[in-house]
Amino acid sequence: MAPSSANPPDTMMVSETQNNKPTNAEETAGGATAGVNSSTPKQKRLACEICRRRKLKCDGTKPSCSTCSRLGHVCAYDERRKKSGPKKGHLKALAERLKQVETLLKTQEAPRLSADGTPTAPNIVDGSGLSQPSQHAAAAAANFNVPGPPHGMATEGSMDQWQFHGDPSSTGLDDFNLGNNLGLSMSSIGGDFTWEMIGLGLEEPLPPQETIDELQVPSTMHQVYFDKIHPSLPMIHRARYFHAMNLAPNQRPPVCLRYAMWTLACSVSDRFLDLKELFYQRARKYLELDTIKGFGEHMITVSHCQTHVLLASYEFKWMYFPRAWMSIGSAVRLCQMMGLYRVDGGDLEVKQCLPPPRDWTEKEERRRTFWMAFCQDRYASIGTGWPMIIDEKDILTDLPASDEAYDLSHPQETQSLNDVTVHVGPGKLSSFGGVILLAYLFGRNLIHLHRPTEDDRDDDLNGEFWKRHRQMDNILLNVSLCIPSALKLPQGLANPNVVFTNMCIHTSTICLHQAAIFKADTNNLPASVSTECKMRCITSAHEIASIMRMAAHLDLDRLNPNMSFCLYVAARVFVQFLKSRPDDGQVADSLRFLLSAMNALKRKNPLTESFVVQLDVDLEALGAKVPKLKNAFSRSKDGV
Repeated sequence: MAPSSANPPDTMMVSETQNNKPTNAEETAGGATAGVNSSTPKQKRLACEICRRRKLKCDGTKPSCSTCSRLGHVCAYDERRKKSGPKKGHLKALAERLKQVETLLKTQEAPRLSADGTPTAPNIVDGSGLSQPSQHAAAAAANFNVPGPPHGMATEGSMDQWQFHGDPSSTGLDDFNLGNNLGLSMSSIGGDFTWEMIGLGLEEPLPPQETIDELQVPSTMHQVYFDKIHPSLPMIHRARYFHAMNLAPNQRPPVCLRYAMWTLACSVSDRFLDLKELFYQRARKYLELDTIKGFGEHMITVSHCQTHVLLASYEFKWMYFPRAWMSIGSAVRLCQMMGLYRVDGGDLEVKQCLPPPRDWTEKEERRRTFWMAFCQDRYASIGTGWPMIIDEKDILTDLPASDEAYDLSHPQETQSLNDVTVHVGPGKLSSFGGVILLAYLFGRNLIHLHRPTEDDRDDDLNGEFWKRHRQMDNILLNVSLCIPSALKLPQGLANPNVVFTNMCIHTSTICLHQAAIFKADTNNLPASVSTECKMRCITSAHEIASIMRMAAHLDLDRLNPNMSFCLYVAARVFVQFLKSRPDDGQVADSLRFLLSAMNALKRKNPLTESFVVQLDVDLEALGAKVPKLKNAFSRSKDGV
């Protein structure tokens, strides 16, 4: 936590500019006492705890100030006035700390030598009072005199003072020098370490409150997250999150979740961009610490599942593909452990890892957490071809409610995935539900093409392969025609999930029919089959380009990062089409627009860079086949 010098003062000065203006009568009658009154300090008023924490102006009214009354908060006052500015003995502590650092540097520059001239390992006193060689120093000696990191040394007296006596965790606390009277750490984190941080298991202070304050400062990380990241990852309930941040430290959201949110916020904020990698490393570190704590029971929470989902999204966006794959696997397994895949189904006769939800909002948050993990599982498999983890037959969780109902905690009945695809149809889908439905159809496409059965008979138009093809094509047509008007464009253009849903409808259509073209050409089926599928592909590609033109003025940070896959699929269709019809000006113009859009998007979404590089290969092949188009389109190396 930040030191007291970084905190705002606990009191607020009363602004009485108008009241202090004297009238004419007062100027004559009160002239004798003017000098006395001017030297009297103004009345100080104590601000309530919530206004002080959020840095709002407080009128000091008791028992509840006007701000808390208006917002419906519980107003409380801390009657003890805290002193602002540096703590007593702060300069002395800094001087002592500097002296210790200088001594430590001298120790590193001139390591102790034994009688035979080899470096000696420092001895660490354990809880039993026995002296043991440092493992780090031994490792340094084995690594050809590579110096190891500095370690705080504890004396036997300090170990007895804290009554650790051989506790394995004591070695970690020794690094904080808790036995001295400075209250400052020997590491680079400064003097911000507190008992609250020790109770939370932190190894460095959280960012200062003025940086992460949720509402009052427009460009803070919480505000950036809920403005730009949350629309495409709508699973954390905003009001409950902020309410939990006002609770006791051990009841707040896990530190790993907060760092994961700040990581994504920093990745889209020019102000905090340099902090994204630091916060990402801390999020993974504290997530791992929670995993290995106890018997692992501390990680079985919805918040930790959300942390895995957010980290996977960040890792995919920044092309850490192996880590993203593992993060998604962890998120899905946690969902299965906690039963989030059957929130609306009957309880299995197995041990339940979570208590029943307290209300509809908590139940809806569990639904959304599972469906976000489901979507990422599908998208990860589409991009790699590797198997999906979640079996759709096991899902007994309904689709999420509308974002408005979720934000306002208004209970709303929703449909199951089976109802949308088989029985009722997509007429009551929410924007997030549309994204889920298309992720489901992407997964069906993957199984349809890469998981053939023995009776597929793809050489027969009446075989199982072509029956599945027609069935999925009908589902896509039904979705595009029957989705609610709020999910259609341009009416829902302001919602990033609506834009992504419409792009995914046409992207899924292209993937389905490209597979059909491959099968038709391989099995020498009638040319009409391949021709019809090609026309469906080029039509869908033009629709994707049209949607991107409509969304070109939107904030690119708010768009779904996976949208770049849709643009890539459409651009490849145009490239393939130009190989047979190089004089088609409309297709060439649409391809140029998509290339310029992807080059603009890659500055905000590094994942797009990988697709642009693949398109460069396709354009090279196009130029080799049609020489007049060799320099007709820009490349990523051109710096467009």
